[in-house]
Amino acid sequence: FGYILFGEGGVIVSKKCAYMAPSSPWLFASAAMLVVVAVLQVARLLMKWCCQDKARADRKQDRASASSSTSQEQTTPSLGYITVVPTLKALQGEHTIELQSTQLKSGVECGWWLCQHTTTQTATLEKQVNMEVAAIRALRSRSQASAAAENDSDSKSTEDDADLAKAMQVIHRRTLEGFVTWCNYVSSATLGSLCRKGLDMAALRDMSAQVMENSTRPPDRLFVEALVLRVMESVGEQMLQCPERLSYLLFHTYQEAGGLWDLGPTNFTIDMDKLHDGLVQMNLHTNPYTRHKMPNGKHELGLNFDDINESGIQCRENVTKTFKEPASMMVVVDFLLCYRVPIMLKLYCLTLSGYIYLGSHQGDDITTTHNGTLLAPKWLRINFLQYVAMGDAAAWMLIEAVLVLYVAWQRWPSLGYRSPGIPGLRFMLTHLLNMCFSAMGGLWVFAERDFLRKPWECAESDVVAVCHDPRVDRLGDVLKVAVSYWVCRAIIFVLMNGKVEPIFLYGTPDSARRRDSGRGWSANVVRDLRVNLAWVAMLGTCIFAEVWLLLPTIKGLD
Repeated sequence: FGYILFGEGGVIVSKKCAYMAPSSPWLFASAAMLVVVAVLQVARLLMKWCCQDKARADRKQDRASASSSTSQEQTTPSLGYITVVPTLKALQGEHTIELQSTQLKSGVECGWWLCQHTTTQTATLEKQVNMEVAAIRALRSRSQASAAAENDSDSKSTEDDADLAKAMQVIHRRTLEGFVTWCNYVSSATLGSLCRKGLDMAALRDMSAQVMENSTRPPDRLFVEALVLRVMESVGEQMLQCPERLSYLLFHTYQEAGGLWDLGPTNFTIDMDKLHDGLVQMNLHTNPYTRHKMPNGKHELGLNFDDINESGIQCRENVTKTFKEPASMMVVVDFLLCYRVPIMLKLYCLTLSGYIYLGSHQGDDITTTHNGTLLAPKWLRINFLQYVAMGDAAAWMLIEAVLVLYVAWQRWPSLGYRSPGIPGLRFMLTHLLNMCFSAMGGLWVFAERDFLRKPWECAESDVVAVCHDPRVDRLGDVLKVAVSYWVCRAIIFVLMNGKVEPIFLYGTPDSARRRDSGRGWSANVVRDLRVNLAWVAMLGTCIFAEVWLLLPTIKGLD
């Protein structure tokens, strides 16, 4: 045993240490147990695969037979309609809503379902209009400081009609606010975006204007336009979780009905098959990590509501997978990339702590003494600045390369479309430039490096003749490259990660309204100052703990 550890002529090991060498029977018994466990695990895995393949084949055959029988039963859509008749006469315009679907067996069934949903939504929308009328009258009564308006509230006067029209305008804009946002976002797509294909940008802008400037349009038309969206949300069921997809379908519904112009009695058609597109696929396969063969013949990953909603933002006619969920090690990569900024910020604090520690006298004399001051470093501090500069360059080059490849892989199905979170040309160029800067900066520091090993005599004495660092005489030339790298890194770090506004948030009040509500420039400065002071306090506490508590624990290590 001593020969195995130390070789011939090594240290003589006492026979008392012989118990450390395992006996042969136990070695053979352990190896046999490992082999048995491995064989059992392989057999179990093979059996599981065989059972899964057989069950999958059976389910596939059942689905194929069910889909073929369904297609044979009904290939033409059933159609049902209802005339919108609200209780308030001013909201009646003889408008109709149609529902077509291949999922329902007959037109009678379509009409029954449409009648139930439309009746409920009509009553709900009328209640909201009445409440808005009451609010308008209450505000007018308060401004007049008189009860005369309340006494005449039940009369059918011109004032009542004006109140109803104004209330309907407010409810119409409020109901279609998300649709207007979708129209404005899609219509602002660039010429190279795939969102512009198949959509009339002028019609999008026109519909947005017709919703926001609706004071000259009749109340019955405004009522049925808002009601169509409510019925789509009700019939669509879980599609209520996908407002962007609903806006895309609503745009086509309005467009097929002739737009949002006052054309008299209008018929709005809701396609239930398109409305449920995505829900059918989710019913068949919802696992986003595995590919299954779908009825269209393609092997696809499982859908979720985010994919359905984003298909509406991207103006896709058919719902498809738009995002690849990370699995296995990709989850770790995703976590590190998402938190790369705070992680690097914490490492920078640790770097600063290490620089301070090298002159703190908290460790060995050779390590933490006679290394100069913070602004006039010597020996290990000079080496440290150059080492961490090269390490930082390598880290950022790796981070940016992995980030570009990972985002391109994850968002590959959506590249070319306009949607929040999709990397565009600006994103790619920004991170590729940072990667190139990191590579060139690291090579520059490496080419101009100037390292010296600190002599052991410096551990006991700081005599100039014994512990003089010759690089101090030309300190500016030695550290100019490393210092230049750190200055550039600080500027790039702040510019790339210092967000001053949300990435994607519509509906933010303008500057005048923010100022009037107490959220002006001065309030923002005070808020940012408090936040920055809190960060300085937290990071300063971390640096203090690392210099005086954490790093001294490594005393004695080389």
